[in-house]
Formats: sequence, structure tokens, C-alpha cells
Amino acid sequence: RDVVRFPDLDDYDWESEAERQKANYDPVNQILEYHSWNSQFLRVTHLMGFENGLCAFAEEPEACRDLMEAITDYKIRLIERAAHYFKPDSFVNYDDVATSRNLYLSRKTYQELVKPCHKRMNDAAKAYGMIPQQHCCGYCEDLIEDFIDEGSVAWQSAQPCNDICRIIETYGDRMTVIGGYDTQGIAGMHIAAEEQIRGEVTRCMKEYGKYGKHYIFQAFLMGEKSDPTLPVRNKIMREESLRQSMTVWK
Repeated sequence: RDVVRFPDLDDYDWESEAERQKANYDPVNQILEYHSWNSQFLRVTHLMGFENGLCAFAEEPEACRDLMEAITDYKIRLIERAAHYFKPDSFVNYDDVATSRNLYLSRKTYQELVKPCHKRMNDAAKAYGMIPQQHCCGYCEDLIEDFIDEGSVAWQSAQPCNDICRIIETYGDRMTVIGGYDTQGIAGMHIAAEEQIRGEVTRCMKEYGKYGKHYIFQAFLMGEKSDPTLPVRNKIMREESLRQSMTVWK
């Protein structure tokens, strides 16, 4: 309360920025998503550092709840402006609450502190006509039911450290799984050969695509902007995903 200050959203030139970002937007053939980075859990850890942030969740849960509720209030004001100026089809909430091995928090702590904030934010997004999606990297399969309860109809970017096939089979009628590409394996590294990238795209399409509408392939490789292989690898991935969708799954 004494330290954290929220930006004044009305100081931002929403109209000009929306015009700039939507300059090449094709509403007939494209879906417009509004991505809200660093949501409630992540913002606490970013303000305090992960070690202190995780200790705070255990030692001062009420204070963490108060801070995350204030962040939620801010996010809802953000949603109002995004809806007015961008008119997105979907709202994507970024809150990575997991490592590749497990959750940062117990499911009980997540349900008590984080989940109510996500739900309130998703409810606001739906009220403004946006489809809520949850972004969460890492091993978070224990929270899929909670994501659904919060109002999210899709989960991205699903990583294969989770049992993606089981998740689609169990929850596919209620939540679409987006992702699947093994960004942590060799296919996600800068040394990946073209055939390894194409092979991983093909694996995703065949292993998860068999479930039809319950799965969407989506992936992009991240790294240093100075890495000359990054745009090349992403181009190969896009080409192969398009080729697979136009041939194997025609």
C-alpha cells in the first residue's frame, strides 16, 4: 500500500495505439487476441523477486490477497479500455504458476488466493464480449479444472511435460488445448536442425490433432533478438504447420 503505484491508464494514447497495431488486421480471416502479461501471481513475484514472493504467499497470505485484488482491479480497468479501443475476440491472461516439474504453489493456496482473482478478471472479459484464455507454461495439469472454473475456455501454451493427450480426452469438451511443441527439447534450441523442427510440428499435429476441434497447434520459439537462427527457425515452424494443416489434415 505504501510502495506500489499503479499507472494511470488514461495517460495512455489508446486510440492511436489501437490504430497502429490494427493497421494490418483482417477481421474476416483473423482472430484478434488481447494479451495481458504478468498477471496477479507473476506480478507479486516480479515486485518482490520469486524467493521473497513465494515466502510471502506462505507467511503473509492476506497481504498477498490484498495486493492481487488491487492488481485485479487494475486489470479490469485495463480490460474496459482494451474492449473499447481494440475490440478483441479473446482475452489472454498470462500467469505462469508452474515450473517444468511442478506448481510454485500448492493447489489449495492457488484456489484460495489466485483463483478468485482470475475468475473476477475473466468475468469482466466475458462481460465485454471477449473469450477468456489462460496462458500458463510448465507442469500445471493439476489446475486444468480450476482454469475451467475460472471461465477460461482455452489453455496456452501447453507443454509436453503435461499429459496433453489425457487432458484433451478428459477436458476437451470444456477446454481447448493450444500448443504442444516441445520448446524445452532439442527442437526448441538454437542448434535444432530443420528436420527436427519439422518433425516436432508433425508429432504435435498427429499426436494431438487427432482429437480435432479440441486442439490447436500454436508455437513460436523465443531467444535473443540478436540470434540470427531465431527468425529462420520460426519460419520453418510456420511453413511446416501450414503444410501439415493443408495436406495431412485436409
